[in-house]
Amino acid sequence: MAKEKIEEIIVGLFKEKPILNEISPDQDFFDFGASSLTIVDLQIQIEEALKIEVPTSKLMSNPTIQGWISAYSETAA
Repeated sequence: MAKEKIEEIIVGLFKEKPILNEISPDQDFFDFGASSLTIVDLQIQIEEALKIEVPTSKLMSNPTIQGWISAYSETAA
């Protein structure tokens, strides 16, 4: 899957979450007020849409939209 498509899906799903719809790609989710439950919910939605799985620990250590795009793009490659 192309990185652009991965980015489109991830950004789209983040925009659906009221607490995260204004977040910039380099802002930390937790600094923005997201809970770990919100993040895991997004992970599940993203993985269903992309058909790609990334360990939760890897995503939690990269808590930005850009970090997640990179993690899913690397896994897809």
